[in-house]
Amino acid sequence: MWGWSMELCHFISDSQAKEVIRSMNQLRKLNALCDVELVVDYERFPAHRVLLASCSDYFRAMFTNTMCESMRTSVPIKNVSPGVMKIILDYVYAEPITVNAENVQELLPAASLLQLHTIQQACCEFLERQLDSSNCLGIKVFADTHNCAELSKSAEKFICQNFVDVMKHDEFLNLSKEDLESLIKRENIAVDSEEPVYEAVIKWVCHRLEERRVFFATLLEHVRLPLLSPQYITDVLDQEPLIRTSFVCRDLLDEAKRYHLRPDMRSKLESRKTLPRVSLKEFLVIVGGFGLNQQPIDVVEQFESKNNEWSMLPPLPSRRRYVSATQLGGNIYVVGGYDNANRLNSVCMLDPCRSMQWKNVASMNIRRGLAGVVSYRDKIYVAGGFDGSSRLSSMEVYDPNLDKWEMMPGMSIGREGSSIVVCSDMIYCIGGYDGLTILRSVNRFDPREGRWMTVTPLSVGRSGAGVAVVDDLIYVCGGFDGSQHLSGVECYNPRMDMWSSVANMNNARCYSSTTTLEKKLYCAAGYDGATLLSSAERFDPLANKWSPVSAMATPRCDAGICVYQRF
Repeated sequence: MWGWSMELCHFISDSQAKEVIRSMNQLRKLNALCDVELVVDYERFPAHRVLLASCSDYFRAMFTNTMCESMRTSVPIKNVSPGVMKIILDYVYAEPITVNAENVQELLPAASLLQLHTIQQACCEFLERQLDSSNCLGIKVFADTHNCAELSKSAEKFICQNFVDVMKHDEFLNLSKEDLESLIKRENIAVDSEEPVYEAVIKWVCHRLEERRVFFATLLEHVRLPLLSPQYITDVLDQEPLIRTSFVCRDLLDEAKRYHLRPDMRSKLESRKTLPRVSLKEFLVIVGGFGLNQQPIDVVEQFESKNNEWSMLPPLPSRRRYVSATQLGGNIYVVGGYDNANRLNSVCMLDPCRSMQWKNVASMNIRRGLAGVVSYRDKIYVAGGFDGSSRLSSMEVYDPNLDKWEMMPGMSIGREGSSIVVCSDMIYCIGGYDGLTILRSVNRFDPREGRWMTVTPLSVGRSGAGVAVVDDLIYVCGGFDGSQHLSGVECYNPRMDMWSSVANMNNARCYSSTTTLEKKLYCAAGYDGATLLSSAERFDPLANKWSPVSAMATPRCDAGICVYQRF
């Protein structure tokens, strides 16, 4: 007779759930066992109530409340086209769908109406990737119309950061007076002087002069005329008929002239109009690494491209090399590393805009040096690295709201010295060292599906290469191939799954620090096979050219790098 233990066996099958939905989809296409028809412009779409209700709060309310539609076998759906309804039902029945330029303007309102939040989010992410100077104003209006707060915020940020280019396009000329006024009142539009703001107002008014001249004085109130140069005031503003024919505008001009003519009175004339606008600036930050004699360092430096200057930030709480860094929510996170005794799982964070003090947050589950780290959708992902005894294939993710790390599906192979980056909503882990071989392989992780896959490998195996993304292309810079330190750069196009070569760096660099700043690629520090480097260089993808920038104060290697923004 068998003896049974009291242990319980829990079994859950994802494949069974997928098979159920696949079978329901086949039944739908055969119009079998369907219990409702959605009628869209006289086209009929058979479906299953239970599946519609499980995916959409709209349908859940319709079919589970006392609405008249809950009892009908035929339900009309308004404000949705048949083509879009087909896409939506394909999604409900777990078929792949594609968001593109042809369908997004219909698909987003329909997804919003039917409360299909995942499709709505996918549409917003697609539009965010399409933002440019010619369409950002229209996307902002579209986002506000459909209550897409994150997309609206991204569009607004883009508009402010690219104001000078935005005003060159037709969308700008078609702004309402209220929207233009709201824009030029902002503190954070990125302009080097008030000249572009004044010229934007003139351009907008003159586009429909007879209709818009009545708004000119009101709009001119928001241009900070005292900040214009005396020469510009006399050569341009004094000659403008719209100003010369308006008492209000002439008073504003006289106020600006007094500010320049009476420097002794400036303290009394100071107002919001005399304060320069404060636009967002991007700063590149390099943290830790090893310095001379291969000793870990705690030095943190930041670079501002406008001034081509490096400056110091508060040092790390402890010295560490083999370190990784990323930015999330305006904060700089420094992850793992090596303190010359142990690989570390500790994580510290700096808010460079407020406290300027490092503080510890939750430690990772695993000790990691030379790991890859990246931020994606308000979370931090860390993959690979070396724990002191083995190369790691594992990945974990950090949620700052919970201050907690959680393990994720691992890669097929352990690797240290690999580079990790986000491109087109995928996380790529590139190259590295598995303990025996310098790797060419590239793994891609889909955060939505939670699985890894392999894509086309590098042309050359690289460990300690720098990686960054510009315009949805991945650039892999330098590294070590097992025999020499590299200056070569490869570029990966995810859409074509293809690598190509671009211009070499001026220096060979291994374990350098690489990132994207203002749509340029920056590579700093590293080791060239003979010398520890403090130099830095910048790559312009359009010109396919590397140019030197100012060197750091501290030569280093194995340092973390990230970019943050502040006013």
